[in-house]
Amino acid sequence: MKSDQFAEMIYHIAEQKEWLEGVELGSYRAASLNSEGFIHCSRKDQVMEVAERLFFERTDVVVLEIDPQTLPVEVRYETAPNGKSYPHVFGEIPLQAVRRVLVLDWMNHTLGDLSA
Repeated sequence: MKSDQFAEMIYHIAEQKEWLEGVELGSYRAASLNSEGFIHCSRKDQVMEVAERLFFERTDVVVLEIDPQTLPVEVRYETAPNGKSYPHVFGEIPLQAVRRVLVLDWMNHTLGDLSA
């Protein structure tokens, strides 16, 4: 699990409400963990494409920047139907693994830092 591939941060787009629930509980758990067995994530260069496809112009979502090397669960890159490889997290994400909480800047097609 600790290859160069996992030296990069990975990103998960979460509904703000679900993220805040995770903060209260001490770890984040997406609905897909129950339905598919993993949490969908992206590399940084994939975030805006995923956001535009699944969350276009929504303002009730945040982007979690996750350090995969600190996750106590498996992270596996798997190929999606579009032919691209995406990281999947096979378990809950502890708050300590979330380095930053970002917002989608739809006008500039970038990520903004909530802590800045």
